Amino acid sequence: MQLRNRKVAAALAVAAIAAAVPLIGGHAGVAVAATSTAPEWTIQPGGTLEFAARNGSDSVGAKFAKWGGTINFDPDAPGAATIKIDVDLTSAMIGDAFKDELLQGDEFFGTASTPTATYQSQSVEAQPDGRFVAHGTLSLHGMSIAQDVEFRLSGSGAERHVEGSAEIDRLGFGIGTGSHGNDLAPTVAVNFAFDAKRG
Repeated sequence: MQLRNRKVAAALAVAAIAAAVPLIGGHAGVAVAATSTAPEWTIQPGGTLEFAARNGSDSVGAKFAKWGGTINFDPDAPGAATIKIDVDLTSAMIGDAFKDELLQGDEFFGTASTPTATYQSQSVEAQPDGRFVAHGTLSLHGMSIAQDVEFRLSGSGAERHVEGSAEIDRLGFGIGTGSHGNDLAPTVAVNFAFDAKRG
């Protein structure tokens, strides 16, 4: 039973990698202009950042409680966007004390030395089907790797709803490569949703 619990926790650790997806608004954060001329957006409270990983025939899910950042974005000119998101890895919640503790250990997040994951966009592109794709860098577990994230907007004017997803390669970040990750899928699915206001 303990081994099974560890594998489940490992799966969640994998999923938690995704934490740093761009435009993942959180409960913190007023958007602040960076080096972009695009409008500033404030991330509203109540957004969600969830992640899941396959563990054999099962799927295990969890979420982050603390995340936020800065967004400069014009839907009509996405190339001028600048997005930076920080995620508090210590806030990852599975809902089981043993599994939550395992996530913080060296085999997974290693939060004693790297408690924060950061996503920084380099560019954003509009797609013909209405999606946007952000190209950027995810820094996690002491490594920085290129990462794309796709998202959609709804609403209009100065109030928008954002929903999106990403697939994160946990192995590239050295996450779950020990004995507890044997049955884990190599990728983690991330989903996020939040409201944002311009200005």
